[in-house]
Amino acid sequence: MAMLSEVNSDAPSCSEYMDTMSPAYKNGFLQQKNEYKLNPEAIEKLAKFSEDSRIVIIFADWCGDARRAVPVMSLIEAETGQKMSALGGMKKPPYGSDKFWAVPPSPVEVDIFNITSSPTILIFNNQGDEVGRIKTRQKMTPSIEQEIVKIIEDCQ
Repeated sequence: MAMLSEVNSDAPSCSEYMDTMSPAYKNGFLQQKNEYKLNPEAIEKLAKFSEDSRIVIIFADWCGDARRAVPVMSLIEAETGQKMSALGGMKKPPYGSDKFWAVPPSPVEVDIFNITSSPTILIFNNQGDEVGRIKTRQKMTPSIEQEIVKIIEDCQ
């Protein structure tokens, strides 16, 4: 099983990544960030979990679901003080390939963590073990932040 230690330690935070994005994608991400309202109860819990967990998001800049998720992750960063590592820039492979994503130029973590969807949010415990992931969109709760809380709580 892949571990948090296999994630590039120099990966930017979600906020840093959004700051350096191509203007072709950046405006959509910023619009979502400006319009989204975080769930306060979930944020309060995530702030308490920030020392016990680590979150990484892997995505393609052009992906609509990433445009919804990455800005939310940057808001969670701002509210909790926890860095969320952002590994963007995923690219599709050439036609006829048996792979989901082209590595390179996609981040190597795409292969390490067997990423099949954009975005994929990886949640790790403080030992560096993956305890859960959200592929594309949350499935169990109304918001990303509530889904992350559920995954963390279910592992305790």
